[in-house]
Amino acid sequence: MKNIESLTDLFELVDCKATFYDIGRHISKITPAQVIQFDKKMQPYPFAFKQQAWLAILLHPKKADADAEPVIWFIRLPIDEKGSINLGTRDHLIKSIVDRILNKEGDADISDALKDNPYAFQPDHERMASFHAALSIQFKKDSSVYFDQLISYLESDLVEEDTSWQALGLQGIADLAVRANLPKYLTLIKKAIAFAPQPVAVALAKALEHERPDAEYVTFVESIYPTSSNTELRAALIRSVSKATPSVKLLQSIKLSLVTANNQATDDELQLIIAIVAKCPSWFNSDPELLSLSMENLANRNDAYVAFSQIASELSHTPVVRGSLWSLFRGDKRSPKLTQAIGSLFTKAPEQVQ
Repeated sequence: MKNIESLTDLFELVDCKATFYDIGRHISKITPAQVIQFDKKMQPYPFAFKQQAWLAILLHPKKADADAEPVIWFIRLPIDEKGSINLGTRDHLIKSIVDRILNKEGDADISDALKDNPYAFQPDHERMASFHAALSIQFKKDSSVYFDQLISYLESDLVEEDTSWQALGLQGIADLAVRANLPKYLTLIKKAIAFAPQPVAVALAKALEHERPDAEYVTFVESIYPTSSNTELRAALIRSVSKATPSVKLLQSIKLSLVTANNQATDDELQLIIAIVAKCPSWFNSDPELLSLSMENLANRNDAYVAFSQIASELSHTPVVRGSLWSLFRGDKRSPKLTQAIGSLFTKAPEQVQ
């Protein structure tokens, strides 16, 4: 049997065509060239999130009918200190799969290969809905029945007395988000975020995080962000334009919303900072003042540096902002409180922010 030295080798062995997606920070299709580069450790993994690679892999058995549904694997692998897939972990994953589906009597069953596998995971409902919506567009499939229900609701007057929104499906919201750049749907999206009940507006804004917004939507967010007093919606709005290059106007509005008494990040401000860290950390690289304000505020929280430690750890493992973070930490303009918080990083392990 041929040596199996990569995921690509494994899928060739089981005679499957594999299509890779990253579903961590955003849902992004991974090109075949990128797969080869990270699979052979020629390049760092390009979409690391929380120090892991969050992979969705569509497997199409080459001998199956052309219209057969693919098998989908969801795999999560750790990233090493250089930003690459941990090869020891990857090889352990490959061995566990080989042991399960190849070293047994009968045909290999790829649909059952990840049962009880420690590297398998189940995406949350929001991410699953967005992933299915993206696949339906790519493979030219019809939208879900929930999509038509959502459109009918959004085309109504959205009066406060109408509680029919409670019956709307999350899949319909994801189906609308992947069509955000079509003019007829963009109008409805803006209407929903501005006038629909908060749960609908927030869910839709979150679903938009996987799409690259056009200029009209970004301008809309610039105008509505400073008028909203709801932190959950503000955080969702940040997520909704996280694939865009932020404007000076939007960054200024975000910075103003982070200015608090004693430069102390309350739970509301923490929610905004987490949205940026999770979905658009490159914004910190674009605006050093935003990074400084965020880290100073986190350092002043009364939580024994829990939030500061976790966020500093995540940013230090994110190549796009790592340099800016360490420049801030080594600079001479940091406050005594930030200096103390930085010192705490070397005295205890970071805890998880819930």
